[in-house]
Amino acid sequence: MQVAAAESQTDEDVVAREQLYHYSIAEMIYQFLSHTIDIRSSKLIDKLVTKDILSSDERKKIKEQKKTDAKVNSLMMMLQKKSAAQFESFLTTLSETGQQSIADVVHQALKTVQNPLQYAYGKTASFKSQTLLESEGSH
Repeated sequence: MQVAAAESQTDEDVVAREQLYHYSIAEMIYQFLSHTIDIRSSKLIDKLVTKDILSSDERKKIKEQKKTDAKVNSLMMMLQKKSAAQFESFLTTLSETGQQSIADVVHQALKTVQNPLQYAYGKTASFKSQTLLESEGSH
């Protein structure tokens, strides 16, 4: 019974750590993009509308903002609601607007998150195996 409780707690801990890890990576990417993308000289917003990543209404909301920081923040908030495919198209559009290095950094960060469960759950599985071996050996 104690082994099952320990395994359950460990699983919960792993899930909580993974959620925090995913949130941290997402927050890092958000902050990086919000401080590095150039929406003024690159015509990024117009190209995002052309590619149906942003709607005309979304473009209007962004363009209504007076300060560049507010425009970028507005874009970032809109991107949070987009699908993975739309986000990938956004990164492609960054590359096409002379911001390849920014897209490359985000792609590299996303590679590290592609399957973070592989490490964490592999570790949990070995913990479970070790726990089972120890409990079998004590009987």
